[in-house]
Amino acid sequence: MKFKITALVLTLGLISGCSAIPSFYDDNESYIAAKIRLTVDEIDCNLPYKPQYEFLRSEVRFLELYSESKGSDDLYEMIQPMQETIDGVLTKPNNKIYCQMKKKFLTEQSATITNALMERF
Repeated sequence: MKFKITALVLTLGLISGCSAIPSFYDDNESYIAAKIRLTVDEIDCNLPYKPQYEFLRSEVRFLELYSESKGSDDLYEMIQPMQETIDGVLTKPNNKIYCQMKKKFLTEQSATITNALMERF
């Protein structure tokens, strides 16, 4: 009987102790990152793509500002290369092949950001 009581007390102590560990996971950040990933996936280089990249730049900037506002400073290092990729597309003349190459990079970058955010604890 003493063993059961001791086990119960230890279990309750462990459960309540785990709730004191801070979590860095944020549903909103994860949602925004997944939305960015979808936007990249939907870029169609057969259409006028610069407006699509402008919209993507706005979404990435929103993620940056949201994360900065809540005090996350680790995300900027991942967002910066993505912003540079987008800016590169917007400063070059229209070129379907260039758009497709940059979309491939952005697909990888957005997946990295989304996975990193969703794996936070």
